[in-house]
Amino acid sequence: MSAKYIFRLDDSSHFQDSNKWNLLEEIFDKHSINCLVAVTPNSKDPSINFDKKNNNYWMKVRSWEAKGWVIAMHGYSHSFHKVNRKKLIFPYYNRSEFAELSLKKQEEKLKKSLDIFRSNGVEPSVWVAPGHTFDINTLKALKKVTNITIVSDGIAYSDYCFQDFTFVPQQLWSVEEKKSGIWTICLHPNNMTYDEIYALDKILDESQIARNSISILDIQFANKGRNISDCLYSLFFWTKYEIKLILKHFSSLFSNS
Repeated sequence: MSAKYIFRLDDSSHFQDSNKWNLLEEIFDKHSINCLVAVTPNSKDPSINFDKKNNNYWMKVRSWEAKGWVIAMHGYSHSFHKVNRKKLIFPYYNRSEFAELSLKKQEEKLKKSLDIFRSNGVEPSVWVAPGHTFDINTLKALKKVTNITIVSDGIAYSDYCFQDFTFVPQQLWSVEEKKSGIWTICLHPNNMTYDEIYALDKILDESQIARNSISILDIQFANKGRNISDCLYSLFFWTKYEIKLILKHFSSLFSNS
């Protein structure tokens, strides 16, 4: 089976860089690609606020959904507090919007988020944690408060089940061709340069990636755990990640000495 690709666009909000998002939308429409969009309904994070508030934002979200794009809940406010990354499901960063909060507080945040989605006629079907950081309580709260059963995250070759959720792995942050598996390519439109956006269009023109792109909802979920290949790939990924963090730490020490 040839590789399949899912394009995930992160940090959509009232304050997104509309010019870049619109240009990317034109490119994905040209290539008939239905993206997964991670929407933060009440952004309070200056780092993802790139434009003045768009009062017609939810009209844009509904238009994405109407043409087959999938809308994900990307937290509530995208604001972070410090956490111990070793206690997270995926130990990326020492910050999180949800992890290490009580189950009740996480439920409250998710309910506030969901209320905004629903008041604007949108029902999110996928969970995308801000910064990839969340814990078991987040999953418990999602199960209690929402109808979401799909999580876009994890390191594996294909979908797998964990804690009654289907995890569709997200392993790439740039476009790469693969031989097999399901690969989610996470892009951050607000931070992309125009050169990068035009380069993406060229890659989609010249490669097999566009024709092998699918919607996350097109996957025939296997209802299985991770297999040996998934576990080995995950081990390799996280070992490499830890080494990078160690090298970055020592580099910082030497540069400050």
